Amino acid sequence: MMNIKQAAILTTAVGLVLGMSAPAHAELGFYVSSNAVDKCQAFTPGISNTIRNRVVGAENSGTATIAVACVFELQEVYGAATVITDDITVSFRNNGTTPTTVTCTLLPGTLGASLGVAVTQTTGSMPVGGGASTTFTGPWSVYGIGVNCSLPPAVILNHTVIRYRNDEIP
Repeated sequence: MMNIKQAAILTTAVGLVLGMSAPAHAELGFYVSSNAVDKCQAFTPGISNTIRNRVVGAENSGTATIAVACVFELQEVYGAATVITDDITVSFRNNGTTPTTVTCTLLPGTLGASLGVAVTQTTGSMPVGGGASTTFTGPWSVYGIGVNCSLPPAVILNHTVIRYRNDEIP
């Protein structure tokens, strides 16, 4: 027969086991800085594509504006994570002979799943030989996110940055 001390210890142990809840997930932050050649490509395939991949980025070597798409992969922990994208920055350089601007549209979401609202922004005027950036500021809770830009002639899309966070499995 159990004595009172043993019964109390057993009751406490059972209470602790049953009363435990899953620990809160730790949040991990990610900062992914990349050359545009890694994340971006021209919409138009084949011989009409005037985007040239350079060491410094993706350059429009043609005489007409061309669309470029950048897609960012997010590290996800399926079944446990909430991915929150905080911001995306896309940077350009004007190698042309006249000042110019670049227009980009952020597309948060995953086709067939959740789609966010598209956001369009234009860079400030880039002087000849100068650069500019456009930053889209969230947060967006989506599993896919990308940016489309209309790249004028002689402009290089040279750098992308995405900052996001998600839950870590404990």
